[in-house]
Amino acid sequence: MKTSVVAVLASLFLSAGAADAQQREVWQTEIGTVVYDHETARGEAVLTFPIANSEQRGVAFIPQLAGNRTNRGVFYGLWVEPDGSGAPACDFAITDPETNTPRQTWGRIQMTFVDPVVPSSWVLRRGYCFDDYSEFLIGRPVGSQ
Repeated sequence: MKTSVVAVLASLFLSAGAADAQQREVWQTEIGTVVYDHETARGEAVLTFPIANSEQRGVAFIPQLAGNRTNRGVFYGLWVEPDGSGAPACDFAITDPETNTPRQTWGRIQMTFVDPVVPSSWVLRRGYCFDDYSEFLIGRPVGSQ
């Protein structure tokens, strides 16, 4: 009996892990791999992206994208990077939504999906602080989602 309970629990755990892996989206860009990492309790999709010349990754928070796999269009959010990462610092800090750490390296993003369903390529526009968008990035899905 104990063995079957342990086997069932292990099976459920492994199935959940496999489902999470299937849900994770990965895109290739000119700066490296962008990953749909997880979702916040507030319903934001959390994407991570490489930072030039750094082992650290930046983080983008995108409301209304979390759990949305069939009705994708244009989404707005914000990005944060560790201070001193190379991006210009803003005049004032915002609080990282997950770590509650003040960050002066942040800005706005607009993410536009090419197709409404997964997998889809996208174009992301990024600005520093409250400035207009000044950079763009194209993401193409890696593998089958």
